[in-house]
Amino acid sequence: MYKDRIKKQRKIFLLFIAILITGTILVIETYAWFIGTSTVQTNEFNITVSSTIGLELSIDADPDHWQANSITINPATIESVFSNNNNKVPTEGLIPLSSNGLIDSTGSGLAFYEKTSLSASYGGYRLISNRINNTMANELDGYFVFDLYIRNGTGQTYNSEFNEGGAEDVYLTPESNAVSVANGNAATTHGVANSLRVGFFEIGRIKADGYSAATARSITCAGGTGITSVCPTTQNLDSRRTYTWNIWEPNHDVHTSELVNYFNRICKKRNNSDGTYTTTACDTLTTTSNVPTYAINSAVGASDNVDIYDGINERTSPKLTQMVTYKTSDATNLTSSKPTLIRLAGNSITKVRVYIWLEGQDVDNYDLISNDASVRINFGLTKDKFVLSNS
Repeated sequence: MYKDRIKKQRKIFLLFIAILITGTILVIETYAWFIGTSTVQTNEFNITVSSTIGLELSIDADPDHWQANSITINPATIESVFSNNNNKVPTEGLIPLSSNGLIDSTGSGLAFYEKTSLSASYGGYRLISNRINNTMANELDGYFVFDLYIRNGTGQTYNSEFNEGGAEDVYLTPESNAVSVANGNAATTHGVANSLRVGFFEIGRIKADGYSAATARSITCAGGTGITSVCPTTQNLDSRRTYTWNIWEPNHDVHTSELVNYFNRICKKRNNSDGTYTTTACDTLTTTSNVPTYAINSAVGASDNVDIYDGINERTSPKLTQMVTYKTSDATNLTSSKPTLIRLAGNSITKVRVYIWLEGQDVDNYDLISNDASVRINFGLTKDKFVLSNS
């Protein structure tokens, strides 16, 4: 009897342990994607921007602060350049957000959407999302944003009207490095680096000759006397043919084996007609797959029936926009097919608003609990499409 009782108690204990482990796994899988309540604490944000002949850089448009070679941007420099600036350092850490590149024409801020609810579904996660209430004058926490002023000295005549044919192409240099994340938990920092985005948005420009720093800093989407507004205020991706904005996705084809296994196990295709899930797995993801991002373009409610994998799982949704990003492979491309990042008018000073955020709709945005991480970004701007060689 005693031995039977011991065996029974042991079975109950083992069953309890099994239930506890199963419950833990379910909790992890429910909250392991698009984590909007957790943040990535950063103890260092270091950005190096370089330029070539014909382009000068500044973060405050002061006539004495133009740099012809490179500038280093970190929290200390962008917050101290001048009073009442519109720069924002993520003091509370990075929070996964989503954006399709729309600049609000009224507030001159990039439209971001945050997760408000996420529940497990049969083939992914059901998403509810609202837009955050940010403007250029009131940027919120959770992302990094600063103004980069670019002076293009080429050309004697300033064209006050926006004319795509009269502007000069600017590219990312081949030396532009993929984003790297140091420190923190090595198992989770890859999700940070691989889902990071750097957005370049031209807000407006003024004539370089005889300009004032105050006028340059006052540039918004509203324009004004002597200011040409070039804000990308349409959600149509074709608007980038005017090259007033672009979003750089540095690590577009880099995925960890943990993410690959996770995605291939979870994602299921959906019927486009009624949104029901099938038993067919989504197209297999590998560690080098180039996976498009379907970013949020408007508020998502429960009745919209949106899954975070929609697009990838062959289900279309008007709430999501497939993003065509500027990739690091585009920066290293030295052929005639090298894509343009932005375009600048001659003899102009252009205010470019640079946003850095974690794209929640990126397939890599699945595990982001990484405290005290150091994020480093290096990129260069050039007007040279090709690199000359002596050989």
